Amino acid sequence: MKMKSNPTALYVHIPFCKQICSYCDFAKVIYQTNFVNDYFESLFFELENLNNNKYDTIYIGGGTPSCLDNKLLVSLLEKLQKMLNKNYEFSIESNVEDINEIFLETIKKYGVNRLSIGIQTFNKAFISLCNRKHSKEQAINNVKLASKYIENINVDMIYGFPFQLLDDVKEDLEIVSSLPIKHISYYSLIIEENTVFYQRFKNLEEDNKLQAKMYKYIYSYLKKQGFNRYEISNFAKTNYKCKHNLVYWHNMHYDAVGLNASGYVGDIRFTNTRNLTLYNNKQYQKEIIKLTKEDKMFEEIMLYLRLDEGLNLDRFYKKYNVNFIERYNKIIKELEDKKLIKITKNKLKTTFKGSLLLNQVLISFMN
Repeated sequence: MKMKSNPTALYVHIPFCKQICSYCDFAKVIYQTNFVNDYFESLFFELENLNNNKYDTIYIGGGTPSCLDNKLLVSLLEKLQKMLNKNYEFSIESNVEDINEIFLETIKKYGVNRLSIGIQTFNKAFISLCNRKHSKEQAINNVKLASKYIENINVDMIYGFPFQLLDDVKEDLEIVSSLPIKHISYYSLIIEENTVFYQRFKNLEEDNKLQAKMYKYIYSYLKKQGFNRYEISNFAKTNYKCKHNLVYWHNMHYDAVGLNASGYVGDIRFTNTRNLTLYNNKQYQKEIIKLTKEDKMFEEIMLYLRLDEGLNLDRFYKKYNVNFIERYNKIIKELEDKKLIKITKNKLKTTFKGSLLLNQVLISFMN
């Protein structure tokens, strides 16, 4: 079924991994050639049936897209490159151990201009805890190698591992900030059900005070190094914010293909099946949710309050014909009294304290 749309971005999900990370709850499976070939036949069919065929940003995520053999990777990149507008951002995710000259030459040849490398930590004990296979030295060397091919590099990092200390975070920060990169995504560990971490640590009490201390240190340290926060977990050098992710956070429309991929077109949010057998048989079984005006208004608030730029109240009025301050007057006063939000120059923003307690802020608006 083709849907009328005007999306500016496309997400492509590659669910295959060489090993499963202990914390990961994304749709993923261990790499097996027969599954992979069937998957790509179905993925290409889905791509060909998109209503849109030109995008400002394309993001290949996973799973581990870099674990694909070179022939499959070339066929994917070749197809996607033709779907880009001028002045595009074309991103791909990679594990540390997959980075080599052949991979880098291939992605550069087919127009990839942003590489996101999943490091998570440089600490040997926590690397092992995550079931990752790289070493600290390999991570450092491969980021340096990648920078010879791709200027715009992001590194994914995690803090808040079980038994992690602030000093461990400080060591990770010293290393990551010294690398030739433009962007850092620094996530707080969330222990999700259906993960190895959940089985091992579900009864471990979270130390929220320590996590807050870690986050404050990350924020201030990266700012001194020229990485400015623009979204709760994302820090960028000047002019290197992730354009693709800003499409999500600005509540704009985007297409998505692949196992369990989710898109947003018109008033519809859709999600593909998480069942690989169904997907490979082209039974995408999209879950389709039609958003009401109330749904869209809350999502606008939820997404923009993740951003340091905040929610533009004039734009909110033009989009929904709702005076934000009148509509949410009581909530605004309560949150201002708690010093969780502030309104300046017709923009609603969280304070730094509010960004640490964002869920509390959003629950107030949800209610």
